[in-house]
Amino acid sequence: MATRSRSQHPSTSTTAFSAIPADEAGARRQLPFLMWYDDNPKVPINRKIAAAIEAYKSRFPGVQPTLVLVNEAELTTVEGVTVRAMPTVSRNTYWVGQK
Repeated sequence: MATRSRSQHPSTSTTAFSAIPADEAGARRQLPFLMWYDDNPKVPINRKIAAAIEAYKSRFPGVQPTLVLVNEAELTTVEGVTVRAMPTVSRNTYWVGQK
């Protein structure tokens, strides 16, 4: 059985999750997150996160990200956003969204 590769770029891909609309009772709307993957060891983590933030802004015009979820081993600080370590986030994977 043949398999098909869906790679967009050798080291980078994105996945966007759309917002979930509010229900009739006015439940809070789920804001979108974008998953960014970059396993290039030559690129510093801060630059990977900056690229993920730019991809988020491009994908969701007018929406400013405020939160980036990262692997515990990749915790760093980035001006303008909260970077939060999560044990369930794989290395080289960055979830960009809003609080």
